[in-house]
Amino acid sequence: MQIKWAKLKLIYIIRYMKKIEVNIEISKNSNIKYEYDRKSNKIKVDRILRGDFKYPANYGYIKEALDWDGDELDVLVYSSESFLPGTSLDVRIIGAMKMIDSGETDTKLIGVHADDYRLDNINSLKDVDKMWLQNVKNFFTTYKNFKGEGITKVTGFEDINWAENEYNECCHLMEKYGQMDKDKFIEKMKKEHPEKYI
Repeated sequence: MQIKWAKLKLIYIIRYMKKIEVNIEISKNSNIKYEYDRKSNKIKVDRILRGDFKYPANYGYIKEALDWDGDELDVLVYSSESFLPGTSLDVRIIGAMKMIDSGETDTKLIGVHADDYRLDNINSLKDVDKMWLQNVKNFFTTYKNFKGEGITKVTGFEDINWAENEYNECCHLMEKYGQMDKDKFIEKMKKEHPEKYI
């Protein structure tokens, strides 16, 4: 009975996380770091990546979810296509990558384009090419090494249950603190939730 309930719960979560709107900031294979600015409602050029670094996936954000770093919750979109910055698409969330950036929790949800029939068979990280996951981990572990090693740290990958909890938590943060200045938000959260900051 317990196993059956666990399966039913997983089916519900998969359906619930099937169509989350993701706004693209950075195209796959881009060496330009774009970033959405909530105050101006614009996507701005943040910097050019050093060396031969290029983003291994389309990189976007969920507008209704605020992560602990004071920015919208990030999403890596697994696809063979490159989507233009400023576009949006429905994404089926399949897991998450846990990451620390400059001492702040900076989670990346992982999903696939929900309207690409070629990806209908992908419902969890187990269905994704393991080399792709390794490339993503390597990229986000090293792409800021020009500032010094250890600036970013990937601490592991998590399943869809974990990803759903993170999404819900970040939606709550946006609802409660979305209008707060980013620096003031981080200052407040460091005092109230020190476990999210290393």
